[in-house]
Amino acid sequence: MLSSRIRHAKGSPAAKAWGILRDLRIQDFPINPRQIAAELGIVVWERELPETCDGWLMQVGSAYGILINARIRSEARRNFTIAHEIGHYLLERDTVRSCSLDERLNVLVAAQECDTEEGRLQKQAYLLSEQRANRFAVELLMPSPIFLADLCSLQQFGLPAITKLASQYGTSLTSTAIHYTRLSDLICAIVFSEAGVIRYFAYSNGFRKNENCYLVSGQRLHPEALASQFSHGSRVSDIMDDVPLNYWCQPKNLRLNEATDYSIIEHSRRIPRTNQVITFLHLP
Repeated sequence: MLSSRIRHAKGSPAAKAWGILRDLRIQDFPINPRQIAAELGIVVWERELPETCDGWLMQVGSAYGILINARIRSEARRNFTIAHEIGHYLLERDTVRSCSLDERLNVLVAAQECDTEEGRLQKQAYLLSEQRANRFAVELLMPSPIFLADLCSLQQFGLPAITKLASQYGTSLTSTAIHYTRLSDLICAIVFSEAGVIRYFAYSNGFRKNENCYLVSGQRLHPEALASQFSHGSRVSDIMDDVPLNYWCQPKNLRLNEATDYSIIEHSRRIPRTNQVITFLHLP
C-alpha cells in the first residue's frame, strides 16, 4: 500500500508517468526521456528560443515533435524539459493544434498580458497545464515510490542526501530538492533565494502543519541568516548551523521576542550556475 505522501488518483500526472515507465518496462536510472520520446514516435530537435522558453510540444499534421531551446546547457534541465513536454503529449495532446512556433509564442504573450476575463482564464488554464506537466516530469524522472525508498535508505539528510539523489537520478539539484522535501518525514523546507531575497520554496507536510513557522516569498533574507553570507560574497562553501527561528520564520503563535529563544537548523549552499542560494531548513 502506498504511503499517503505519494498516493495519486488514477489518470493523474503521476499515475500517467508511472504507467508509461511500466508499459515501456523502464527500470534503470537515470531515466532517458529522449528514449521515451522515440518510443512514442516523438521527434526531438533543437532551436534557439527566447530565454523564457525551455521547450514546446509541436504538432505538424498527425506527427508530434518536441522543440528544445538550444541555449540550455544543463543536461538535467534538458531532460526535465523533454519529460515535461512528454507530459503535455500524454495528458493533453488532443487539445494541441497544429500551429507555428511564432503563433504559440503570441498566444502565450497574449494570455500573460491581456487584462480581460478571457485573458485571465487563458492564463489560469496555461498555469494549470504547466503544473500538471511539471508533476508528470518529476514522477517520470523520480517516481515517488522508488525515490522515497532510496530517500529512506540514506543515512544522510538534507543537502548531502539531495546531492546524492540528484546524481543517482540525473536530475537538477533544484527539482530533486523540492521532490525530496515534499516527500520527507522531517519538519523541513527548501528555500531558494537570489540577491538576498526569497524567490520560492517548498516544504514537507510536517513543516506545513507547524504553526510557529511559515515562509514568505519576496521577503528579504535576515542579515544574520547564513544564506546572507553568500549574497554579499563573504562565503563560497557550504555552511550549516543552528540559527534563531526568527531569522527565517514569521511565527504565528509566538511573539517576536519569544521567537529568538527557538532555533532552526540552516544549511545553505550557493548554486554557481544560477547564482542562487539553496537553503535546507530543519526543525528538530
